[in-house]
Amino acid sequence: MPGPIDYSKLRILPDYDTVEWWAGTKQRKYLVRQCNACGHKWFPPIFPACARCTSMDIGWFETAGRGVLHSYVVVVQPIVGAFIGAVPYVVAIIELDDCKEADGSVTRVAGVMLNDEAEVAIGLPCAVEYEETSDAKIVMPRWRVSGTAANTWKFAE
Repeated sequence: MPGPIDYSKLRILPDYDTVEWWAGTKQRKYLVRQCNACGHKWFPPIFPACARCTSMDIGWFETAGRGVLHSYVVVVQPIVGAFIGAVPYVVAIIELDDCKEADGSVTRVAGVMLNDEAEVAIGLPCAVEYEETSDAKIVMPRWRVSGTAANTWKFAE
């Protein structure tokens, strides 16, 4: 398991577009933006309008917080002080299971894994977990491998 992340060294300031997302993580809910006009879902929640239909009638979709590991990178050199004790750690892109659209596109999110490099592979199922921080207003989502799968793929050295 990666070492601890020192969240006290990160300045997380929820803004107009993200305050509800941070409130959701505090309640152990993983939210993505959703267009109320066409149903399109996206992440990160920083765009004030739907990229598909340009509607500004947007809300939130509560995902189940499960998906499939689409890609990953292993960070061995921290560039942010909060991650010095965590290296090496895995940053993954997760395709959310319940955010598939009619055209076949999926919503992908990025997150820091709770697993070591040896435990991750492209194609494995993952689930979100929530980590308390020193700031009671901020709860950080992290991802963990939650099962096995056939036809997975790992980066080779």
